[in-house]
Amino acid sequence: MTQKREFFRVAIERNGQISRGAEVVPCEVLDLTEKGFQIRTDIAGGIGDRLELDFQLTKGAPIHCTVEITYAAAPQFGARITSISPAHQHCLSQFIEQLNVLNLTGF
Repeated sequence: MTQKREFFRVAIERNGQISRGAEVVPCEVLDLTEKGFQIRTDIAGGIGDRLELDFQLTKGAPIHCTVEITYAAAPQFGARITSISPAHQHCLSQFIEQLNVLNLTGF
């Protein structure tokens, strides 16, 4: 039996950066939910690795969080958020909610 997602997945294309200690590399956030991301990057990583993610969700809405890799198929991986400030979580939730409202109303 497959597990169904409980959060809306939103396709976006945002440039950002992923870091592990002193290693910092560019990345592209491909899609997101309130709990995680799909990311394309050249950083080497495996399931369970924790990384720092920084990107601009919208102008004036930076997102910084710690993520843990849950799926890895280089150069892409899925990651769940393990640490995020309440303000950044709120921005992420509002962004997804606004997009879902627009999609449901047909705009």
